[in-house]
Parts: sequence; C-alpha cells; structure tokens
Amino acid sequence: MKAEREGIEEKERAESLEKMIDAAAHEIRNPLTSIGGFTQRIYKRLSDDDPNKEYAKMVIEDVARLESMIRRIVDLKTMGVLRIEPLNVRNIINDVVEIFAKEAAEKNIKIALEFAENLPDIALDKNKMKAAIANLIKNAIEAMEREHKVIKIAAYISDEHLQITVSDTGKGIPRNKIQYIFDPLFTSKIYGPGLGLTIARRIIQEHRGTISVESEQGKGATFIIMLPLKNSGAI
Repeated sequence: MKAEREGIEEKERAESLEKMIDAAAHEIRNPLTSIGGFTQRIYKRLSDDDPNKEYAKMVIEDVARLESMIRRIVDLKTMGVLRIEPLNVRNIINDVVEIFAKEAAEKNIKIALEFAENLPDIALDKNKMKAAIANLIKNAIEAMEREHKVIKIAAYISDEHLQITVSDTGKGIPRNKIQYIFDPLFTSKIYGPGLGLTIARRIIQEHRGTISVESEQGKGATFIIMLPLKNSGAI
C-alpha cells in the first residue's frame, strides 16, 4: 500500500510539473521578452553618466536569468529521447569535475574521487548524465560555508547496480524539507531556488535509475544515484 501510495503521489507530481511547464511557457516567456527588449532599447539611449543606466542593466540581467530558467523548464518537458551508447561513468565524472575545478579551487573546496576498479560500461546518454552530475556538484558547491569544504564523488557496483554518490560537507538539509528537495522550483536556503535537482532526477529516471538523498543538518548531504547494470538499453 505504501508503494502504491508513493506511486500515485509521484504521478500527481509529474502531472503538476506538466501543468506548471505549460503555464510558465505561455504566461511568463512572452512578457519577459517584451520587458527585456524594451529595457535594452532604453539602456542604449541612456548616457554613461546617467544613474538610471545601472538600474536598466540590472533589469536586463535579471530578465536573462529568468529566461534561462524558463528554457530549463521547457527542457524538462522535452526530455525523453536518449542518445544511448556504451560509456564508462568514470570518464563522465572526470569530465564534469574538470568543469568545476577552477571554481572549486577559488572557493577552497576539495573534490575527492573514489572509483571501484574495473567499472563496466553501461548504456548512458553522455550529455544528459553529465548534466545530472553537474547539477549535483553545483548544488554541493553552493551548500559550502564552513572551513572544511569537501565534495566526495564515488562510483562502484552495488547489488547489480552502478551506484554513484555525491557527498558534501555543507549545511545539510532540514528533516522537514528533505522530502521536497526534488520538487520543481522548491526554494530552500541550501539548494535553491532552481531546477537543478528536478532535472537531475528526471534524467536518472529516464535511465531507469533512482536518486535519493541522505542528510543531517549541519553535517552535509549525500545524493545517491542507482543505475541498473542490466536494462533495456544496457550493454
């Protein structure tokens, strides 16, 4: 009964997500385009010493951020077509970590990697899986406040699954918020607002996998990805 109830709740969340995407695309995108376009015209006409020019620039930048979020929302709805190929998750993780290496170094964050030997190739969409892991690393970086800043990423085999964990020593997630952390546009002081975790979960689910989180407030969080070694597209 519990599994059935959770399945119904998951279906209801998915339906709510679809409705939210449609509403956002139709009701927000067009006004944003107008606001951004008119503000840019005003910005170009203002002299460099006009104090209003800085305010116009702020509006343009905020509009750009909102437009980026809308694009990510629409991307959620258009997900589904996987470009599957045999890949080793070790290479994918290394590529993503390289993207964040400079930012992590600037913020004195250590990224530690731990891979089991002889990890098998499995069926993955390279770009989507990189996006999922990148969102987890980005959130981990944003959660860091203490002096001891470490992100640990591990990959190994567990019960006929490839398990990937992304752990941080950040602020952790309050117990009363943890059940909502993957919901679209959920806002928390630790991981949000944003769509990163929602997108990560959607990508993992497309690969017939699961993602969960364990956390203790003040001691960090661990996101756990489980990918089946054998499924309809596995190698």
